[in-house]
Amino acid sequence: MFGKGKAKKTVVVETKPYHCMNIERIQSELDVNVTTGLTPSDAEQRLTVYGLNEMRGGGRPSAFKILIRQLANLMTLILIAAVAIAFAIKDWIEAGVVIGVIVLNTAVGFAQEFKAEKTMDSLRKMTSPTSRVLRSGHQIVVPTVDLVPGDVIYLESGDVVGADCRLFEVFNLETDEALLTGEALPIPKTVDTFDDV
Repeated sequence: MFGKGKAKKTVVVETKPYHCMNIERIQSELDVNVTTGLTPSDAEQRLTVYGLNEMRGGGRPSAFKILIRQLANLMTLILIAAVAIAFAIKDWIEAGVVIGVIVLNTAVGFAQEFKAEKTMDSLRKMTSPTSRVLRSGHQIVVPTVDLVPGDVIYLESGDVVGADCRLFEVFNLETDEALLTGEALPIPKTVDTFDDV
């Protein structure tokens, strides 16, 4: 619960994503005014409720753990059982084909997951240590890990976006999303509301 003065208000988590809501609705949902931002006490309370703004996991991806996860998934276990049955009935060709499928499936899955883990590790490393936010009508710099839902974040050219954001005012904003999407060109951003796809 977040309050203003003595009257306490509960922040309701909406099932509709924020990019599908207009700015007025988001302000109401998050109990924030985009012209003044949160108060320091509201931000402190939200930090207690939501925790630090940091990506889970950490460290370098472990190839051994990824390989174990690939071999321990349900489909692979079923295929291993099929190999055991094929060996039991002495159907060597079928056993060989299924082993080939297991090896191929494990190799492809391993490569994809290892690449995804490396990407996440890169994202963790490139997060900005600080962000400019609006608190009680003043721009201040806070550690990015202290960003909370409802913070009004200011971005300038060259800034790293420190958290998921809903834009409410932009001027020629384009973001480099190559690490996330592989898109080579910067993506223009707008304040428009989108349908959930």
